[in-house]
Amino acid sequence: MKKFSFDPFIKGKNIHLVCLSDEVIENTNWYNWFNDEDTTDQMQKHYFPNTKAMQLNFFNSNVQDNPRKLQLGILNIKDNILIGVISLSDINYINRSAEISVVIGEKKYKDLNNFIESARLLIKHGFETLNLNRIYSGTFIKEIDIMFCKVLGFTNEGVSKEAVYKNGEYKDTYHHAILRKNYNK
Repeated sequence: MKKFSFDPFIKGKNIHLVCLSDEVIENTNWYNWFNDEDTTDQMQKHYFPNTKAMQLNFFNSNVQDNPRKLQLGILNIKDNILIGVISLSDINYINRSAEISVVIGEKKYKDLNNFIESARLLIKHGFETLNLNRIYSGTFIKEIDIMFCKVLGFTNEGVSKEAVYKNGEYKDTYHHAILRKNYNK
């Protein structure tokens, strides 16, 4: 990947959440993360192949100029590399809620610190800037549910039995959320 200049939107200590564009897709490995079996092992991805053209189409059709979705890149400041993406989706302006999701796609940078810092930055933005009252998420990995609850302050809201088909079996999904009144800055 060639050197590329990113536009920071939210600045953190070790990472920045940056603006995404067609140029970012063209100059990073973003699209290819969803073709990697190891990266997608804990996601509802890798059912079909992904190409750069498909990623551009997804971005232009579902992200860009979408008032119900805020998707940002996760930039490792030290190495100036896009290591993942994070989003608030299904933003509901009446009920003041949104779903958070995080993907760390670059294997070298897959550690809990990058995940936690990016999630905390976007949660803060959701509550303090977008005036959300509830941020929620879900996973079919019990350990991720526990991490959201113990580290990020979410509360487990229940389980949907055999809701996801992945790796040859039906898996339970765990649901969790955090309310603004329970958010610790």
